[in-house]
Amino acid sequence: MSLPGTRAGRCRRGRARQSGQSLIATIAITSVVGLLLVASLSWARSSTSQATRTARGDVALQAAEAGVQLYLSRIVEDPRYWRNYVDLAEDPRINTTGGGTVQPGQPWVAGATWTYTGPTVTWRPLQDARFGNAAYSLRVTPAPGDSSAIMVQSTARVMPSGGGNPVVRSVQARVSPLSIADFQMISNQSISYGSAATTTGKLYSAGNIVHAGTATAPLYAANLICRSGSGQNCSGSQAGNTAFQAGAFDRTTTPSFRQKFPTPIDFSSFTQDLADVRAAAQATGVYRTATDATGWMVQFLATGQMRIWKITGSTSDLGATIPRLECPETVTLPGGSQPVYVYFEQSVVIGNGNNLTDRCNATSGARTSVVDGQVTLASRNNVYIGNDIRYEGDTDDVLGLIAAGEVIIGEYSGRDLNWRAATLAQNGQWRTNKGTTDRGTMTFTGSTATSDGGYASMFATRVYNYDPTLQSLRPPLFPTIEGSWQVAYWREVTPP
Repeated sequence: MSLPGTRAGRCRRGRARQSGQSLIATIAITSVVGLLLVASLSWARSSTSQATRTARGDVALQAAEAGVQLYLSRIVEDPRYWRNYVDLAEDPRINTTGGGTVQPGQPWVAGATWTYTGPTVTWRPLQDARFGNAAYSLRVTPAPGDSSAIMVQSTARVMPSGGGNPVVRSVQARVSPLSIADFQMISNQSISYGSAATTTGKLYSAGNIVHAGTATAPLYAANLICRSGSGQNCSGSQAGNTAFQAGAFDRTTTPSFRQKFPTPIDFSSFTQDLADVRAAAQATGVYRTATDATGWMVQFLATGQMRIWKITGSTSDLGATIPRLECPETVTLPGGSQPVYVYFEQSVVIGNGNNLTDRCNATSGARTSVVDGQVTLASRNNVYIGNDIRYEGDTDDVLGLIAAGEVIIGEYSGRDLNWRAATLAQNGQWRTNKGTTDRGTMTFTGSTATSDGGYASMFATRVYNYDPTLQSLRPPLFPTIEGSWQVAYWREVTPP
């Protein structure tokens, strides 16, 4: 037995105090470890939740992109789909022309404009994923400044499988077709350029391209491309020549013409485009026909107006002479980015370079044209060029000329001619009214599409310039190349 004051007693009291301190330290350490474990589990759950939400966001973005691609596939099959139908995945369209609302999956009123209102209400299921159920919705509007292009906004949401708030993301893409105005020349026949020629736009031929000059843009020929040949025939391909600075593609090259154009350009498909312009002109534009009309003359004015004369009297060749002009009619064009459609059932002449007075003595002299607006003019017959054509502005004005027959430069155009337009001769040639040379210089800026080729040998000097403005500003309803829609740009935007 040890007494309290002895050394043994003092040791027992020290060990008791140490045991109490160890217990406190053990409890403290255990608490800290527990807190760390709880924090670790909480962080793990938070990280897992954040990772899952991020994954849902990625799925939503992919679903929105898929919505754009699905719509693109529909307009590849039918280029007029967006003007004729409300897609099953599209929000209801509100008709701002005639009133009313058209639901998804229903036909749209031809020529009517529309808008959308409120948040997205149409959701089309796209897929089931382990991060949730995805669906998408569309809103489609014409692209500003280009009636052939459209803006497609695709919004997608991913709903968590167990409930909760969805993740929503939205993308917008400008979708546009390849237009015949994207080419300096499209010909359904073989074409030929001399050694003095420099072409600055893309060339396309359903036959051969003989180009002895310099080409700064790509060349595409269904048969052969060469530097020299007999007429418009090539003895062999010379597509690799360095004079073709941006490349040349024919049936012998890799990639070949067929790889570049799996579906060659079909001139017969342009018939529907002509009918579309006619319908648009009858609905909202300028439409003229008369049983006593030999043709019509048009002059565009820098004031945003257009003068129209009916041509009467008999002539065996409207490209050689204009017999008589009736009293003029002045039409004010809407201007700005609003498309203007003009259609004539008879041939139409754009201006004249000689001294010609109308029947009312209201106008006389030569008539040049200045286009102020975005205009497509079409004729069920021929389009004749009678004098200079220029644009009031370089970036916001454009003129498309469509002839169901031929595009012909008249003999009354004057010694020199400087004109600008996107042109189509659907069932004939792009040519001067005669082949003998008695004029000075013709300078053409624009694009040419011709079924049967053509010539401009009435002029001693011919200058052909592609108009780069046509890459971003195309004439309203100007023909496009079937199956060639492309996404011009893509960006993420705020959901509706």
